[in-house]
Amino acid sequence: MSDPEERPRSVSRLASVFFAGVIGLAAAGYFVGINDGVPREDGVSVAEALISDHAAPPDGVVASSTSLPAVAYSEIRRRETGPTSRWKSTLDQIPQPSYDLFAEIKPSEVEKQQSTLTRASRRAFNGAPPVIPHAIENTADAACHACHGQGLKIGDRVANPMSHRFLANCTQCHAPPPPKPFSDQPFGDNAFVGLPAPLQGERAYPGAPPTIPHSTWMRERCLACHGNAAGWAGLESTHPWRINCTQCHAPSATLEQAVAGPAQFLPALDVNAQ
Repeated sequence: MSDPEERPRSVSRLASVFFAGVIGLAAAGYFVGINDGVPREDGVSVAEALISDHAAPPDGVVASSTSLPAVAYSEIRRRETGPTSRWKSTLDQIPQPSYDLFAEIKPSEVEKQQSTLTRASRRAFNGAPPVIPHAIENTADAACHACHGQGLKIGDRVANPMSHRFLANCTQCHAPPPPKPFSDQPFGDNAFVGLPAPLQGERAYPGAPPTIPHSTWMRERCLACHGNAAGWAGLESTHPWRINCTQCHAPSATLEQAVAGPAQFLPALDVNAQ
């Protein structure tokens, strides 16, 4: 006849042996995983795949198939991992049609009127910064500059080039569209009435170069609108190869002073009447 106290002892021994085996298997799997890496379907470890997807490690750093070399914090953005590691933040790989500076250009009056209406629809008033007519992701201004830096044509869409130099905060002046919860809500009417957009500049005499009918502030790059394949249709210059527009087309003194104010660099001089 067995001892009643012997059965609980045997069960306790079996439980101890079982848990010891589980702990041993877990420890063995841990060290095997460290040495070999996590296998993928094609039999290549994740560490090997990440290293093969990126550039060679810096000089003096030895990379193995089971570890990734440590990089400086500034290099992390360039050595991203995951499914988007090969993505680029620029659009320079999109082919663009060649632009012939010396091709004969005949601006269309119909296209000019359509471009003028489109430009007016994106501005609160004449001279205001245009709103952004598409959804954006507020990630970096480099994304805006990738398309609008020099101007790109993507399918039937045209990304007009910037008429001014690169500035670091695009949405400070160019308002993005409202988010979806507010996109369908009407806003109150604005009673402000701005000056109409000029259709052409005045000429000193028939055949003379027309004056610039707008201020040149933030519009230093004339070919952003008046040239390039991504410019505004109907507003093209017939001689885009000339590099100094203001040599022939005089800016308006009134319009320039309306933006910048009268130039006051030196105090008034006392002129001796004698």
